[in-house]
Amino acid sequence: MSNEKRSERIKSPDYRVFIGKNLRSRRIDDGYTLNDIKEMTGIPINTLIGIEKGDVTNIDYYVEYAKSVNYQLATLKQANIKLEPINKLSNESLKRIRLTKEIRKHIILTKFISKGSTTIEIIDELIRKKAIKKDEVTSTEISGVMRNLAADNIIEVVSKTGNKNTYILKEPGVSQ
Repeated sequence: MSNEKRSERIKSPDYRVFIGKNLRSRRIDDGYTLNDIKEMTGIPINTLIGIEKGDVTNIDYYVEYAKSVNYQLATLKQANIKLEPINKLSNESLKRIRLTKEIRKHIILTKFISKGSTTIEIIDELIRKKAIKKDEVTSTEISGVMRNLAADNIIEVVSKTGNKNTYILKEPGVSQ
């Protein structure tokens, strides 16, 4: 994908335009000039004009402008932005997300693996808790979720015997 197409694809101008109009309105209502905002933020006037039009893509400029006029930035929902990603996730990804939620709920939050557990023990516990059905999930899928949780520093592998890992909750405040 070319840079131009990628740049075009990731832009979300509706939010910027909404915020820019509100910043401009707040500035004018409060009696500020563009020079006043420039003095408070250090942002050049041409960039401030671009912010008010929604042309500037760097969110940091909007934040600094908003702070100078005491404007609380709107949520996407307040700006009537459709809360849908550009691309939908695959069924495989949706299955992984569901499995991750079940593992967090029944394995992580209950501290089931606080003394160490293998993939098979995790599957058995999920079945016991009726979070999954027998043969619904493979050990490879569980291992994939556990790798992601390890990458997020939530769990760690404490031992590895062949393809069999033993996972344990990471102690709070401990980082590698």
